[in-house]
Amino acid sequence: MNAKKFSDAMSELDSKYVAEALSYDKSHISKIRSQKLGILIAAAIAVLALCGFAAYELGLSDPWFQKPSADPVQTVQSAIEGQADKEYTLSVRVDEIKVDESETERIIQMYSGSDLAKARGWTDEYLAEHFVVVWAKYYVEYDHTKTFIDDGYTEQYFYLTQDTKSGKWTISDNTSPNIRTE
Repeated sequence: MNAKKFSDAMSELDSKYVAEALSYDKSHISKIRSQKLGILIAAAIAVLALCGFAAYELGLSDPWFQKPSADPVQTVQSAIEGQADKEYTLSVRVDEIKVDESETERIIQMYSGSDLAKARGWTDEYLAEHFVVVWAKYYVEYDHTKTFIDDGYTEQYFYLTQDTKSGKWTISDNTSPNIRTE
């Protein structure tokens, strides 16, 4: 289409359409978009919350209920025994639990100067004085109408940090359990 044809076509338009287009109020569209965005964000939050709850209920996300203690072994023991308080656990028995000095040294060397240590605020000095690895072997039996987690003997490492003010140890992380169903 050349410029002359376009100009002729535009002159044919009724001036009321041009005036209407010029005075068109777009603000209601942005309000609708912001409302839709708000609904989408609320729906995403609800889905994430429900997924988190479902993961917890199914045993996929299993936080440790622990009682921080001045003794790291006692902290881990309280966490393992705390599994018995979960509705899907039938029984828990701790067979062996101890501080693993060689694993502690290995992990401290691995964490020293790492991005993870920096992100958690752990200096090399803090790790040397306030970090320990506890190894535990325990037996757990579950109600399989409430969870799909396997029963059995479990061996696991627990990584603990010490609060410098209170002197109490808490579990910062742990390895995935090594489960045997003997």
